Amino acid sequence: MVGTIFKGDVAEVSWGKETGLMAQGDGGATGWTHTSTSGNTSLLTIGTGVYWHTGSGTDVEIPDNALVGCILRITGGGNFGSDDYASTRRTYYVIANDTTNGTITVQPALATGTSTNGAAGDILVLDTNRCPTFESAMTDAAQQVKTDQFFGLLDNFSLPEPEITVQKQHIVGMGRDVNVLTSGKETLAGGSFTLNAHTLRWMKYALGGHVAKSKGEFCTIKTGPAPTDSELPLNIKAATATYQAQQFGTADTDTLTAVSTTALTGTSSLVVGDHILIGAKSQLGSSGTIVLTHAPTNTHEVVDGTNGGIFKTMSSTGEVLYGSFTGVAANALTGCADIDVGAELRARVADVPVYTLAPLQSAIARRDVRVHLGATIAPKFAVGDYIQIMDKDTHSIPGQDDTLPTVFKNEIRRVIAVDGSGGYVYVEEPFFFAHSVGSAGVERLQYASDNSRGSPNIVSTTKELQFGVEHTLFGDTSLPTFMIEQSFRRDNATPGTEQLLRLYNGCKVGGMSFSANTEGEVKLQVDYEGGRHYTDTANAFTPHRMFENTADSAINRKASGIAVNGEKPYLFQDLSFEVFGRPVLRATQIEFSINNTNTARHFIRGYEGNTTDSDQVQLAGVQMPLDITEAQREYTFSFSAMIEDDQLWEQIRTRKHHQNTNDITLTMKKRGSNSTRENATITIEDYTITKADHQIPDDKGAVIVQVELVVRHLKVVENSVYLTL
Repeated sequence: MVGTIFKGDVAEVSWGKETGLMAQGDGGATGWTHTSTSGNTSLLTIGTGVYWHTGSGTDVEIPDNALVGCILRITGGGNFGSDDYASTRRTYYVIANDTTNGTITVQPALATGTSTNGAAGDILVLDTNRCPTFESAMTDAAQQVKTDQFFGLLDNFSLPEPEITVQKQHIVGMGRDVNVLTSGKETLAGGSFTLNAHTLRWMKYALGGHVAKSKGEFCTIKTGPAPTDSELPLNIKAATATYQAQQFGTADTDTLTAVSTTALTGTSSLVVGDHILIGAKSQLGSSGTIVLTHAPTNTHEVVDGTNGGIFKTMSSTGEVLYGSFTGVAANALTGCADIDVGAELRARVADVPVYTLAPLQSAIARRDVRVHLGATIAPKFAVGDYIQIMDKDTHSIPGQDDTLPTVFKNEIRRVIAVDGSGGYVYVEEPFFFAHSVGSAGVERLQYASDNSRGSPNIVSTTKELQFGVEHTLFGDTSLPTFMIEQSFRRDNATPGTEQLLRLYNGCKVGGMSFSANTEGEVKLQVDYEGGRHYTDTANAFTPHRMFENTADSAINRKASGIAVNGEKPYLFQDLSFEVFGRPVLRATQIEFSINNTNTARHFIRGYEGNTTDSDQVQLAGVQMPLDITEAQREYTFSFSAMIEDDQLWEQIRTRKHHQNTNDITLTMKKRGSNSTRENATITIEDYTITKADHQIPDDKGAVIVQVELVVRHLKVVENSVYLTL
C-alpha cells in the first residue's frame, strides 16, 4: 500500500568527515572526571566547559552511543599519570556514551582512582577513526552528527552491508544436522558508488595527501563606505593610523587614515562592491626588509615580533602574493622571503598594502583538531567559518625528480567550535601537517551567496570561478576516514517514528577508477568498506535531507559541496589528453585506477556489558573491524586510440621508460565563456608501456590500439569553488 513501505525515491544518503574529540582537564565542571568504576569498566563525566558540551545542563553534543568503538587515550600530565599514554601505553575503547548525562563508559577500567578530576595537564583524547564529527546545533531531542556533505551526481550507490560469520558445529552423537550455530565477526565490505564527477574531491580519499590554498579574506566595500557585514579582516585593528588598500585584480589603491567596522576613511578611488586587501602602508625598503609607515602592532591586532610569521600583499596587477618574515624591528618586518614568487620584492616598494596574518600561539601537531590563537583572535571566529593555515614550510610528495617535488603545507578546515576565553578554535577533520610557531599564519574564510569578502563563487552567466581554491592531491602513507548517514522513509512527508536511519563509520576507500569516453561525462567509481554501523533505535535522530534542511541555501550548498552553478560534471568533450610528450587527438577511451590494498582488521576484545536489542551498536562493536589498514598502492592506466603513425609501436618495441619526462596529463575545464573556470589537471609520471595491441580489425575499419601502462605516481590539481574537500 502506498505510504506504508520504505521507498527508494525518497531514500537519503549524505556523508561527513570524522574528527577526534578532546577535553582539557581543568577541574570537574570545566574539564572531566573519572566518576566511577564497575568491574573492568570506568565511567567518565564530561564537564560543562568542554567545547562539545551544550553549555547548559549535562547534555553533550554527541548522539547516544555514537562513540562506541572509538579509542580513548589520556595525556596524564596532572592527576592521571597512571593512565598517561606516553609512559604507560594504556588505551581504552568506548563501550557506551550517554548524551543526557554527558558520560562516556570505557573498558578496561582506568588505573587512576574514582572521583578524580582532570587537572590542567590532563587531556582526554578520542582518536579520529570511527569518531563522528559533532554537530553544534544538536539537542538531546533532535540528535545529529555533521554528515552534511553531498556525495555527488550518483549513478548508483551500495552500502557496505554487514555480513556475519556464523560457525556451524556438528556434535558427535547428535545426528547429521548442524547442532550449534555461533555468530562471530562482522565484515562491512562491498560498499561502492559511481558518480559523474562535478568535482574530483573523492580522489582525496583514494590518495590521502592534500593541500589547499585560497586567496584569503578580503574586505568588500558597502555603502558608507564600510566593510560588508560590518566586519574587518581577521587581524586588522580598528584604529586611526595609516593603512593602504588595493582592489583585487587591479592596480587601484588608496591610502586610508582610519578604519573601523562602520567606516573606511580615505577610499577615493575605491567604490561600493570592490574587494580590497587592507594592510599597513609600505615605504621603500631593502632586500629582506619591508618598511611600514607604522609599527605593525598599530594596524594589526596581533603580530609575533619574536618568531615572525606570514604576510600577504598584492602584485601591481592585483594578484595575491604571500611571503614570510622572521621578526619585527620598530616599523619594519625583517628576514622577509617569498612564498609566492615576487612577494618580498613587491612588499618592499612604496605604497603597497602589507597584511600580516594572525600568528599561532602554539604549534599544531599532525592530527591535531584545534588551533591555539589566543583570546584576541579566537573569539573572532564563529562556528561555520573556515580557517586557512598558510605555511612557509614545505612537504615532499612522491615524484621522480632528482630532488623530490614539494608543496607548501597550506590547509583549510571548517570551524566546528570556538573556545574564546581559552583562545582555541576547533576544526572539522584533523590537520594533515604539523605547523610551527613563526612558520604559519591564519586567515578567516567565510562562504557568502556571492563573492563578498573573497568567498569562492561561480557566476551564473559566464561560469567564471571567482576566488577559486587550488587543491593539490597526492599519494600519502595513510588515508582519511569518513562516515555515511543513510535513511529510509515512506514518503515526502517529514518522517516521524517510521524511519530507518543508519551511520557507517570508519569508512576507507579501497579502490577508485576514473574513466572518460566519447559517450558522456567523466565518471568516478569508488569502492570502500566500513568499520562500524550504528542504528538510530530510539528515533532520536533528525535525518539530513540534502535539499530540505541541509543544502537549502546558496551558502549551505557551497558548504555541502554542491555550489549553485557548479553542479555540472566534467565532460569528455572538454578533456585534453597528452602522453609520450604529445597530444592524443583520437583517443576513444581513458581509464586509470588506484588500488590501496586495504585490509579490515579484527582483534581479540571482550565486552563487559549487558546487551539489549535496542542497542545502537551491538556488543559495543567488538565484532566489527577496529581498523582498516592500507598496504601497497598500485596504479593502472589504459587508453584506446585510433592511430595514424607507429609511435605507440615504437614505445613498446624500444621499451621506453618515461622517468620525469613526457608526463601523462589529463586537463579538464568546465563549460563557460570566461577563461577562469573550474578546472583540474591529473598528472601521471614515471611510467612505462606494457601492452599496445595493433590488431587488424575484422570490420576492415580504423585500427584502434589498446594501450596499457604501469605508473608509479599520480598527482591532481583542481581549482574549485570549495574551501574543503
